[in-house]
Amino acid sequence: MLDEAFQPHGKHLIAGEWVAGDSTFKSEPASGDAFDYAVGTPGLVDRACLAAEDAFWAYGYSSREDRARFLDAIADEIDARGAQVTWIGTSETGLPAARLEGERGRG
Repeated sequence: MLDEAFQPHGKHLIAGEWVAGDSTFKSEPASGDAFDYAVGTPGLVDRACLAAEDAFWAYGYSSREDRARFLDAIADEIDARGAQVTWIGTSETGLPAARLEGERGRG
């Protein structure tokens, strides 16, 4: 079940900023509520690609230890939001929660 504080907002995360598009589409989940998501555009893709390229210079030249800490932090955040990740995955794909939890637990 979804944590009350968690509400999908349908925006794109680009360079640390949540960006809404000019138009939206409604998801078509296998079960549960549908949500509105911002439509990606070539301009948003370009913006995201430029942000990723800029991020490369800091991340790509960081030490192995720093990259390992960064990846561990990502794993910790995924684990902290495990129930929400599973809820979204089951509603979008129709796959059973146990399967998605098993996939998330690999590593």
